[in-house]
Formats: sequence, structure tokens, C-alpha cells
Amino acid sequence: MVWKKTDIMIGCLFLSVMWMTYVALTTVAPASIPFATNTLVIDAGHGGLDGGSQGESGVLEKDLNLSVAFFLKEIAEADGMNVIMTRTEDKSLHTTESSRIRVQKRSDLEYRKKILNESGAMAFISIHMNKFEQSKYRGAQVFYAGNDRSKILGECIQQALIDGLNDGNTRVAKRAPASVYIFKNTVWTAVMVECGFLSNPEEEALLCQEEYQKRLAQHIYEGFKLYLTKI
Repeated sequence: MVWKKTDIMIGCLFLSVMWMTYVALTTVAPASIPFATNTLVIDAGHGGLDGGSQGESGVLEKDLNLSVAFFLKEIAEADGMNVIMTRTEDKSLHTTESSRIRVQKRSDLEYRKKILNESGAMAFISIHMNKFEQSKYRGAQVFYAGNDRSKILGECIQQALIDGLNDGNTRVAKRAPASVYIFKNTVWTAVMVECGFLSNPEEEALLCQEEYQKRLAQHIYEGFKLYLTKI
């Protein structure tokens, strides 16, 4: 069969229209997704053999994450929220029977991603601690998943932390890098809060204090409440 140039152009146009129609029908906009009213997922990062970052004092990120997560849970429940914790103890969430650490880590992240995508929660807030090669860096920073609601939540929590802690922090909320596996391709509202730098001696000391952890949790929740007024 001999194809004319016009026939090929028409065929390409038809396929393009069909593809755009398919994408429109199979992609759900975040704003149109119903969520479970008054449900919040709190994710304490790392756990088990995966200790996360370690401070100069020897403190492990996984332990600080869980402590802040529990305070956030307490505040949210006192406000009438139903809270789902991804973990409540020092353990990995992997479901694989493999003894390979790398495989266990991947399985752990897949399980957290499953909770994010199947909980139907109003928001997923993951608690972490930061670390960098140089000790001069400090300040909490929020990273959000790649959708509009996540961006709004991230910016609200970032502002609440800046206003509440009043520590001269000038960081801004940013979209999470592609390396954050659990946020990939999600349409749900999700953020990761890096509460501070364990590589900064002064901030590490603060992050180890229970009262400071409570303040962090309080301001994170204030940011969440602010977000609810904007959607």
C-alpha cells in the first residue's frame, strides 16, 4: 500500500488525539479525589536496622523521628483526628523474607507507599531529620509530592515552622526530588518534614530535647490546620 503524506499526517493527528483522550480518562486530578475525613497518616522515617542519619552524639534519626511522630499523633488526636501511624516501634516495615538490607529497604518503602496510596487520608506527613557534610547548615525544611495539594500543605507547614520556631530559618518548601520513592506518581497529599540538621551541633542538641520535639509537632500540626483552610 502506498501512503500519501497527507494520510500519514492525518493518522498521526488521530493517534495523538486518542492518546490525549486516554490520558484524560485514566488520570485522576488530586482535587477530585475523595479522602477519608479526619484521617491523617504520620510516618516516622526509617526504623529497625535502618537507623537513618546519626548525630555526633550518637543519636539516631529513626528514634527522633518516632518521638516527634508520637507527639504529632497526640496533638492530632486531641483535635479529633483519626491517626494512622506507619510504625509505632523501632522496626522496619519490610515484608520480604530476604536477608539483604537493600531488598529489605526497598520493601519497607513499598509498604509505606502502599499505606500512602490506600489509606485515603487527608494527608500523609513523613517525619525525618536532615544531615549534611558541613555543620553550618540548620533549619527545618519541607518537601512535597508532585501535586497541587501537596505543594499547598508543604508551604503551610514550612511557614508554620518558620513562624513558630522563630529561629531565623529562611528555607522554603520544595518539591521532593525523584529519589523520594514513596512520593513517585502519587496523587495523594503527602509531605516530608526534615525537622533539622543532626550535623549542626546546636540543632542536634535541640532535636534531642523533648520540649523542642513537642514544639516541632505543634507547628507541623498548625501548618496542617492552615492547609485545611486553603483547600
